[in-house]
This record gives sequence, structure tokens and C-alpha cells, in this order.
Amino acid sequence: MNKINIINNYKAYKVIVPKNRMPWMRSNHAGETGAVWICIGARCVFWNKSIRNMSRDHYKTEKNHLIVMKYLVPSMKRSKLLILWRILGFFLGFISAFVGFKFFCSTIESVETFVEKHYKEQIEFLYDSSTSYGLLQVLTICCNDEIDHQMEALKARGSSLQNNYEKIWSCVIAKGSSVAVNISRFI
Repeated sequence: MNKINIINNYKAYKVIVPKNRMPWMRSNHAGETGAVWICIGARCVFWNKSIRNMSRDHYKTEKNHLIVMKYLVPSMKRSKLLILWRILGFFLGFISAFVGFKFFCSTIESVETFVEKHYKEQIEFLYDSSTSYGLLQVLTICCNDEIDHQMEALKARGSSLQNNYEKIWSCVIAKGSSVAVNISRFI
């Protein structure tokens, strides 16, 4: 699918991001950059077919999100730390995949749980303030995709309860993601 079709499918065509929402969108662009690189890192664990398949499928969606965010966020407004988000995403994907499929699924579930909350905060704000209905639509579509990934990872992990290591890992991911969002809003 070409970029124009992707932008149209996500209802992003002709959406203008309000100036005061650009820090949010900068963090969204940085986050989708990291998500693409999580998938790339995981795909390096080529000997595990389940990880390879999940990361391939998620890569397609995350790449589409990144295309949309690149369309909405002008290059001069993007995070200046994109190389850092790529590196961190790569290692998050690689390390979690290297540990094994269940741990990789726990990582994806944790990341997507954070992203769902992050997008829903923005969606609620846009809805409550009645600003930028077009942007609200775009973020809703992206959020729904992230929830699908979250549910897929939960189902593939095979248990709704996390062990202690997964709980600690999920907390690390949530804290790290929160720090990354706050930094990327400004830099």
C-alpha cells in the first residue's frame, strides 16, 4: 500500500495539528519510531518463528502509524532524539525476543498498554475540548490498532497473570515510556 492510501485509510489527509498539540504529536512520532524499531530488533531473533511472525505483522501496522505521524508532524517539529528512540526500541525488541516468546509477548502487552493510555489521554482531551475532530479520528484509529496488538500479545502469552519478573519488566517499560514521552514532547 502506498503512503497516500495509508494516510487516507487513517483519515489523516488534510488534518492540521493545532500548534498547542504539536508536543503531543512529537511524542507520538517518537513513540511510533521506537515501535517500528522494537519490531526490527525482535526480528533479529530469526530462529523463533512465533516472534518472527508477530513482529512482522506488528511492524506493518507500526510502520503505517509512523507514515501517518510523519505526514502530520513536519520534520523540523520532530524529536531531535530519534536516533536514541531507534536504538532503545531496537534493544527492547531484541532483548525481550531473545529471552523468549512469552517474555516478548509480555513486553508488547506492556508497551501497548502504555500507548493505549497515552493515546486515550489525547483523544479525551480533543473530545472534551471539541478541537480537531480530524486529529481525534486519526488517534482513535491508531489507538484501536495498538489495543489489537495488546490483546494479541496477551492471548499469545497464554496467561492473564504476569509472574514477578514480568511485573517488574512491565513497570520498567511503563516508567521508561513515560520518561521518553516527557522528553520527546520538548526535544
